[in-house]
Amino acid sequence: MKTETFLDAVGMIGEQYLDVNPSAKTGIRQKRKLCWTISAAAAALIVFPLPVLTAFGEDTSYEILYHIAPAAAQTFKPVQKSCTDQGIEMTVISAKRSGNQASIYLAMHDTTGTCPDGAWDLFDSYDIHIARDMAGSCSFSEYDPETQTAYFIVNLETMKGGNIPDRKVTFSVRELLQGRKKTDTVLTGIDMNSIPDAPETCVPKDAYCCCCYQEEPDPKDYRYLKPDETPLCQPVKGVSVMGIGYVDGALHILTKYEDIAHTDNHGFILLKNAAGETVAETELLAFCYNDADNQNSYMEEVIPVAYDQLADCTLYGEFSTTEKYVSGDWEVSFPLEE
Repeated sequence: MKTETFLDAVGMIGEQYLDVNPSAKTGIRQKRKLCWTISAAAAALIVFPLPVLTAFGEDTSYEILYHIAPAAAQTFKPVQKSCTDQGIEMTVISAKRSGNQASIYLAMHDTTGTCPDGAWDLFDSYDIHIARDMAGSCSFSEYDPETQTAYFIVNLETMKGGNIPDRKVTFSVRELLQGRKKTDTVLTGIDMNSIPDAPETCVPKDAYCCCCYQEEPDPKDYRYLKPDETPLCQPVKGVSVMGIGYVDGALHILTKYEDIAHTDNHGFILLKNAAGETVAETELLAFCYNDADNQNSYMEEVIPVAYDQLADCTLYGEFSTTEKYVSGDWEVSFPLEE
């Protein structure tokens, strides 16, 4: 297959499919950019005809064409409403459009019966390929433990008004977090009557304020707890309290969230008095940083409180954790029906 053949094919794509505006992009710099993009696409697609490559799901050729002419790329994409990888089947249940909006209902089913119960999370690893400029989002809907199926809703809306065209949508996912759970619990194993008032401190690298109710402070103005060698307590799997102490007029609590790249574990700890009221709720601060290999995340919460009040208080934790991480390649392409 000659390069000229692909160039001719690109030249035959109608303007309604192209993601360029000839009247608005007439400058030399814009023309050079477009020519360079087409040349790069041609070089990558010398061997086979473009329709053949895209029809068989050749990722590289599809991505190149999608950036040049998204509507044309979606035209070549074959309809495939279901796919399976890593023992998980993704299926399009419904895909409806109405005016400038569309709603898509997806199911991801565990065909092996090995996935843990609980919510699923796509971990921001999904892509939505559409024929024109639209805003899109995907959210978890529900998990059915009896069928071991997670359901998701994709919403689309045109950016500049006008109806959504009658063309295909491609939805893909690369990562899954399974068995996501939220845990609210009292922290046990910490004696509030003997909080260290002169704990060993350190200066972590790249600490930043990750939670503040008032003006964001400079992390360099604070001292931080040195993590203990062993956890003080583990309120939930993947979460460990690594230090507690009284520093510069405030209670400091250091929590480690493990393997964040594969769990997205996160949460916070509150100090409540005997009446169940959150202490210094509008003055809470939290600083975050990662360890040297960016595997675990640390959060140090700073709660302004008088030291003699600590004995009458209780620590409460609210955590979101994941049981299983799955990496794979799921992709479906489907039309939007009225």
